Amino acid sequence: MQVGKQRRLSKIFAADRRCLIVAMDHAAYMVDTVRGLEEPEKIFKSIKSAGADALMTTLGTIRKSAQALQPFPLIMSVESFPEYIHEAVEQALCLNVEMLKCMVYPWSEKAPDSLHHFERLATVADRWSLPIMAEVFPGGYQAGPEWQTVNRLAACARMAAEAGADVIKTFFLDEVESYKDVIRNSPVPIVVLGGEKSDNPMLLLEKICRAMDAGASGVAIGRNIWGHPDPGAMVAAICGIIHQGSSVDHALKILV
Repeated sequence: MQVGKQRRLSKIFAADRRCLIVAMDHAAYMVDTVRGLEEPEKIFKSIKSAGADALMTTLGTIRKSAQALQPFPLIMSVESFPEYIHEAVEQALCLNVEMLKCMVYPWSEKAPDSLHHFERLATVADRWSLPIMAEVFPGGYQAGPEWQTVNRLAACARMAAEAGADVIKTFFLDEVESYKDVIRNSPVPIVVLGGEKSDNPMLLLEKICRAMDAGASGVAIGRNIWGHPDPGAMVAAICGIIHQGSSVDHALKILV
């Protein structure tokens, strides 16, 4: 791996090679109004001091909140439209972000060229030693449960890695022993996404524990952090599990 990539990735992953990424890019693609991100700068300070390893956001937020984002290693969410690939990489370099993130939908009928476009983006990013994360959904973002199997997920994670991903972000399947096959089949780190907003933090923390036990390299959590009444406390609770091996019960005490 190029020295430039190693340096950028080392800012996102801690010395234990694990990470907590706070995802704050939802307003760029959600159909409904995203409540909780109206004033993102109010969240930045608390999550950084609580131990967040990196922040995932968009071009617009990076431009508007450049000063407030200085302490963070940044991951910028982009699209992989062919006509935009070179501009996306150029923007990332100019903004000094550590990594790009792009959605990838293997076997999707609605986006049949998704993996091919991602590969082109990864190839251009690689020329500049810029890491790239693939957020992978087999069959598409809203694919049915028949696509959410260990076999499908392991296959598409490997496909994205072979296409040039340096990190895979994808969902977790609750059986630890089965999910280990997804981890084994990926030559690059897998970061588990947070999923839907939950009003029960114990369920989220238990899922994170199981994901780490299965061999995940970290998590990328959005709504369950910035949508929580105390985002900093939630970050501290999750960081305890990821970096200190804390139990769920110990992590829950931070939220009380």
